Amino acid sequence: MALIPFPINTFKHFQTCLPDILEEEISRASIRLRLHNNPQTDEERRLYQEELDRLSALKYISQLRKGKLSPHDFRLKVELTAL
Repeated sequence: MALIPFPINTFKHFQTCLPDILEEEISRASIRLRLHNNPQTDEERRLYQEELDRLSALKYISQLRKGKLSPHDFRLKVELTAL
């Protein structure tokens, strides 16, 4: 399984924000994915995968914050990037 690239600045924001803000962003990302159901073109599939990866990373951050995921396990799933 490949690591999910995720911007370190965004990680820092969601790691320290109020829990409700992170949960609201997870909810919005889930809704955006549902609205993009059945992507047809390569570009639509790429955007869908990017949104899916972002949602997964946000969920991992939530689990990390709640102590359900260790920092080590988080790093096995998400790669923090400069951009």
